[in-house]
Amino acid sequence: MNLPLIAPHPNAVCIDHVLPTRAGAHVHTEPISVRDEDPGVRRLAGLPGRDGHIYLSFGTEIDAALDASGGGRGKAVLYQFLRGLPAEVTDRAVVRPREAGGLTPAGVVARADLAGLPVEVPRAALASGGALDPGRLIGFDAAMRLTPVADAETVWVVPARHWAPDAYAGAGPAALAAALRTPYPTARLVLDGEGGVHLGLPAALVTHAHGAALAALRRPLGPRDLPGTTGTTLGGYGDLLAATAEPGTRAFVTVRAAAGAQLTVLALHDRHGLSFLDPATGTAAVFPAEPAAITLFPVEGAAELTDWLAELRTAPVINHSSTVHAVPAGAHGRTIDVVGSPGALSELFRAELTAAAEGVDAPVVVVATEKQSTAPSTGQLLGLEWLLLQHRFAGGAPPIVVIRGDTTPTVSDVLGRYGVPVVHQPRTTGGGFGLNLDNLWAGRDAAGNPVAAPVRALTPDFLRAVGATRPRAARTARPVDERLRSFLFTPLEDVPAIRSAVAAHGSALRTLLPRISDLGLVQADLFAGWEAILRIEERADPVVTEAAYASLGTGSLAFVPSVLDKGPDVLTDLADLTKGPLDDGARRAILGALAKGVGGAPLAEVRQEIYRHSVYLPETGRTDLIRELQGFAARAPEHSALFEQVAIYVETCP
Repeated sequence: MNLPLIAPHPNAVCIDHVLPTRAGAHVHTEPISVRDEDPGVRRLAGLPGRDGHIYLSFGTEIDAALDASGGGRGKAVLYQFLRGLPAEVTDRAVVRPREAGGLTPAGVVARADLAGLPVEVPRAALASGGALDPGRLIGFDAAMRLTPVADAETVWVVPARHWAPDAYAGAGPAALAAALRTPYPTARLVLDGEGGVHLGLPAALVTHAHGAALAALRRPLGPRDLPGTTGTTLGGYGDLLAATAEPGTRAFVTVRAAAGAQLTVLALHDRHGLSFLDPATGTAAVFPAEPAAITLFPVEGAAELTDWLAELRTAPVINHSSTVHAVPAGAHGRTIDVVGSPGALSELFRAELTAAAEGVDAPVVVVATEKQSTAPSTGQLLGLEWLLLQHRFAGGAPPIVVIRGDTTPTVSDVLGRYGVPVVHQPRTTGGGFGLNLDNLWAGRDAAGNPVAAPVRALTPDFLRAVGATRPRAARTARPVDERLRSFLFTPLEDVPAIRSAVAAHGSALRTLLPRISDLGLVQADLFAGWEAILRIEERADPVVTEAAYASLGTGSLAFVPSVLDKGPDVLTDLADLTKGPLDDGARRAILGALAKGVGGAPLAEVRQEIYRHSVYLPETGRTDLIRELQGFAARAPEHSALFEQVAIYVETCP
């Protein structure tokens, strides 16, 4: 092929010293007569190469410069020649040593680094003297097909920094389209010298070919996007290229950096070639130079990228709420699900947990208790089950639950029901938690059996060991009507979404409510609030309906005077809205007490309704409730005695 050359220069290679070969060019500074009589040159000129690549070999002087045994002139000529080539050419260039035999691994690496290009060498021709870094190798079989590096007969050793890491970066649309008229070569592994690794199509070609489709998703991928199958661990980036070399391949790829952060991307081998796509950035993925683990999750069946991304857009989404939060966990858009207040997690613990969670290919859920000695609250247990139920329907890898302190029987029942392991800090036999010098982290499987040796600090290795006990096959759940499932997984406090769901499917949802029993809940009150809003809507009383949505939207009791004459059943339904993950026991106590009072129950029962919710009425938080009750007396004077009595019970509640 014709290779563009630089302008004349005292040390430049003239066109007579560039010999076209079967697969590229041989460049030399020696006299042409010497070249023509050299059997080594004739051998190199006749060697075939992989389609789409340009093979370069060099004469004695330049080759000696690559071997670091020659003078500076050979290196100067080499660099002058390479500078004269367009980046699109050097992007596909591979160096063949003049004599492959006798090269040491260190010598091959040095050649690649000096040239800034991959160096091809038969494995059998390598002399002893050290091992090659698998992170810089691409393997080929006898027919020069990509193969795992361990099985390779020939390898390419890539440079620490490629001569043209950003090929096509400045190309216009016409040039990019022209480059994609034929499939781009698969065997591209480029280190950019800045800690990044680029595989497959260069970024500019990826953006041209797939940018518009990726823009439709534009979110980071995470563990919940992965199929619920066991991934294949690969030895390096060369093995990843080999595993995805077949046209039509598509797969998820997770790469965990040595520092712990995990990147999840898409591998797609279509008519353009092999691409590694990062929906978070909308272009080609940039991998870490020192991966701790590379895992491939193949996806069966060929599909256009737009169809695949559409599947990801419509895949089940894990909803969060005012009590279940998604908290950022380091790089690549990862999050940790926090049940309870994220503020309850100390900065030190949060940093430790984040670093550990970044290194696992599963969702991580932490129950944010105030202290290690504090058991999860009722609301947290309900929020945990609401979250785990969503994960069960979403499929993919089950979460790992982290709890500070001991687990409770209800926690164990919930984890067992959903097949989820737990990491926790059990109370030591010495008693107390103190400075936590003796409270090790322990791991238990869904059945409560100990797994993994206890550790003092959370690490990716420990979470992975605990996570290995999870069932990896895709989990199935008893079919539940999509309308009901979507409604139940919509947070009650998301008033516009709840209103919309009820307006669209209210009648069907009421008919489907008995199917909640098919979910096999551990905690029967989990969806009491959702059931209550359907009962309230069915009343078709605008005053009550607006009171209910005001209650959900603001958490206030200001609506009480307007509904007090609607009867005790209405107040009971409004009290039920506070059940489930919201678990607002203070409002529930007051609404329940008012319902009993309006219904004519004895004062002892009114008082008991307040007292049985005492855990929700801390002494320091009662003043506002009492003031609000006293204010109701002015708005509904006919019930002033009841308001005053309930206020007294709130104030005196032990």
